[in-house]
Amino acid sequence: MKLFTKTLATAVFALSVAMPALAADYTMRLSHGDNENNPTHKGALKFEELVEKYSDGRIDVQIFPSNQLGSEQEVAQALRMGSIEAEILYTGNLVPLAPSVGVMMLPYAFTSNEEAHAAMDALKDPLNERLPKEAGVRVLGYFEKGFRVLTNSEREVKTMDDLKDLKIRVSKNNIAIETFKSWGLDPIPMAWAEVFPALQQGVIDGQENPYTTAISSKFYEVQKYITEIHYLIWSGPIIVSERFYQGLPEDLQQALDKAGVEAAQYEREVSAEETEAAKEKLVELGMALTGAPEDEVKWQEAAKALWPQFAADIGGAEWVEEATQIMTNAIATQ
Repeated sequence: MKLFTKTLATAVFALSVAMPALAADYTMRLSHGDNENNPTHKGALKFEELVEKYSDGRIDVQIFPSNQLGSEQEVAQALRMGSIEAEILYTGNLVPLAPSVGVMMLPYAFTSNEEAHAAMDALKDPLNERLPKEAGVRVLGYFEKGFRVLTNSEREVKTMDDLKDLKIRVSKNNIAIETFKSWGLDPIPMAWAEVFPALQQGVIDGQENPYTTAISSKFYEVQKYITEIHYLIWSGPIIVSERFYQGLPEDLQQALDKAGVEAAQYEREVSAEETEAAKEKLVELGMALTGAPEDEVKWQEAAKALWPQFAADIGGAEWVEEATQIMTNAIATQ
């Protein structure tokens, strides 16, 4: 009898090892455009961990970094159709499909990370009343990677006059393009994947992105000078396909919502730490950090004067007024 029991136990153990784990009820592919050294990817890993925890393993999150599933806008279109489930993307690349999210890009709408976080969190629910209709997606949380800083290979930029004749790449959205025009430049819209080769070949002189991107994308190899222009924080929502979301039972919808909020908080903390580390590292690597422009008030005045003309592109004047009031109220509580 003892031999039989031992043999049975051995057989059961062997069978349990050989059997694969039970498959999840849902698969959630999560795309983003950054490499695995970037705070975006670290936030994505935290989101994966939290979703699988809060769903008790019923949702399997699979992460695809570095635009493996397509460009940010291509993937956002796929989310609308429900053929991909989730994405983290730069807000500016979502605006063409979901104009209302563009209020987060109004230049100089906030001047500190704390103000930006308050505005992002306050706008999440109002945006989720609009984005499912506009783009077939909803926001689960908002990542940020610090304010976008201006880098270039030609000279220190301490005043607006120092920008003269610089060839600066911006993302393909009207707000960024018109803001740089207001500073006297003729900016060059360019897809993200083309930026490093264009800098390397001298097609462009500079670009604008957070400090951490200068590290993860090795811009220090092709750029020399950094100016903290503070006009826009890099914000990137975790968006989920509305079709996928509505196809989940309520408890799993709640699991995604909770994971999105907590992953965003984690990513912001990682971003703050890595921004400071990136600044120190870039100096070690030979880049010159010149701080804010001496005449930054002029930059702010020129950019903020554009707000009324952006309204038609970001949800209409009524929405812009409502959203800016929401942001103002949230910032006032900080």
